[in-house]
Amino acid sequence: MENQSRGSELGERSWEAEAPALEGISGRMRLQVGGKSMGVLAIEDGHLSLTDDDKPADVTVNCATRGDLVKLLRGELNPVVASLRGIIRHRGDSAFGARVILGLRAGSPFVHTPFDGKDT
Repeated sequence: MENQSRGSELGERSWEAEAPALEGISGRMRLQVGGKSMGVLAIEDGHLSLTDDDKPADVTVNCATRGDLVKLLRGELNPVVASLRGIIRHRGDSAFGARVILGLRAGSPFVHTPFDGKDT
């Protein structure tokens, strides 16, 4: 499901979806590429929304490239290998971040992300 929102790196949209693997988990994950904020993934008991607000986040995940961010959202990135290779770094609640990333690997609703089609 897509909803209109204010513009940023996400474009003019806020993205929302359900992720059954993340039921029982709630919090906020700020997404960055090269230290630049790309948006916030808000999780509320399995309901995901990708927005561009400035509210505090539980964890900040910084990806090396936009392509790595897309892989992260699609659940295609192994978080352990990516961390060891320096592809992703995080600050904040690492346990929450790991649960979200592993939940996305179990079944990501973001087959198409707002970052598709842009330079990696």
